[in-house]
Amino acid sequence: MLLRFAYKEFYADKELQGLQGTTLKGYDMLFEDFIDFCEEQGISNIEDINTRVLKSFLSYCKKERDNGNTSLNTKLKNFNVFFNFLVSEELLVSNPAKPIKKFQEDISIQSFSDNEIKQMLSWLRRCKRRENTLHSVRNHTIFVVLLGTGMRIGELVNLRWSDIHYEKGYITVFGKTRRQETIPMTEKVERELAYWKSYCENKFDMVSSYVLVNQKNKPITVNAIKCFFKRLSKVMEFPESRVSAHTLRHTFARKFIENGGDVSVLSRILRHQNLQTTSRYLKFFSNTLAEDNEKYNALNDLNI
Repeated sequence: MLLRFAYKEFYADKELQGLQGTTLKGYDMLFEDFIDFCEEQGISNIEDINTRVLKSFLSYCKKERDNGNTSLNTKLKNFNVFFNFLVSEELLVSNPAKPIKKFQEDISIQSFSDNEIKQMLSWLRRCKRRENTLHSVRNHTIFVVLLGTGMRIGELVNLRWSDIHYEKGYITVFGKTRRQETIPMTEKVERELAYWKSYCENKFDMVSSYVLVNQKNKPITVNAIKCFFKRLSKVMEFPESRVSAHTLRHTFARKFIENGGDVSVLSRILRHQNLQTTSRYLKFFSNTLAEDNEKYNALNDLNI
């Protein structure tokens, strides 16, 4: 089967499964490049793709596209999903990506400092108070909700008012696996969302079913939120911190751990598939843990 046709079948299957638009876009970006790469080498059929071809493409991405190991691992993961699909559909006998080992990543988790959070919130509050425009009010809401829930950016743009359960104190989201999950909602997040809804009620004839909307009362996109953080980054000019929605998620996790929160509880709030993913945060906040260990160690009350 032609590679282009095989990818169309794969894409249609994933679309039917209800994968998020960002995931589907990631597949499109990868396979557009990969199909062009293969055709330049005279490869058009899936039967002609072997482990060597995949390694050659990944090497090209590393050298010519300056891809880091994290990006290469994402591509490798997507290749495995694609070729496993072809095997399951009996279009291939085996998965040529399976023998390729993951690339070693220098994993680092970056979060905002308390001072950086205060600076950003102070600036957003001033804009909200001074301008009182849809963008200034919405930007403040985006920041507070992300910081107060640890929500992913894709979950936030898809949030509907029917997902906000004020009386029970939680928010319903559809996570990476499209499973319905819940996030606890603090009073500050609840107040922020209530203020934003009141603003929308005054601005538009009818409130959208989506929480975050643009000037035309249409749902905003992931890219719109990314653009907001890019503008915020230029204003703040932090020398080391990357100003992004995901850094707020890491900050949520850091504060939770530093304030004595249990890692297993944090794992459920962040909706990680396994505890090992959440446990990585402990490694990067070891200074705080060392201080706590010194303070609460079992040997402290013993005469040794």
